[in-house]
Amino acid sequence: MNGTLRFAIIGLALIAVGLAYFRSQPLDVVPIGNAVRQDDFTYTITRVVKERDAETVSYVVTIRVENDAKRVDYQWSDDTVFVTDAAGRHYHAIVSNTSTAVDRAPIPPSASAEYDLTFRLPADAKNPMLRYWNGILMGDVFDGVAYSRTAVAL
Repeated sequence: MNGTLRFAIIGLALIAVGLAYFRSQPLDVVPIGNAVRQDDFTYTITRVVKERDAETVSYVVTIRVENDAKRVDYQWSDDTVFVTDAAGRHYHAIVSNTSTAVDRAPIPPSASAEYDLTFRLPADAKNPMLRYWNGILMGDVFDGVAYSRTAVAL
């Protein structure tokens, strides 16, 4: 095995171990209204409305996305947020016919936008937490992808 290949394999192994370590850290649970930073972008849950029926609980979540970048637009995707419960189940936002992630206009630098997302969980779901995952951007490397270990208790 040549030196370059060995170096690449060791580098990839170190990255994998580092990511596994950061992902294994406990969640940082923040209250509604606290901003969560990912690189040059912040996500803030500004409102949660809970609606219950016999079989499900729906959470209508309002999220404000701020683009603090100097030059680049931010393209929001509803898949950036999801809800988990104590059993480890994942729930994604319900896509309505009137607005989908494809319809979302880019957020220009120094601007913000708000979105209402609905999550429907079974009535027996315990300890629902809104979580974030949007890949790894350059600024995330420096803070250990902290945004992905942050949750908002619903």
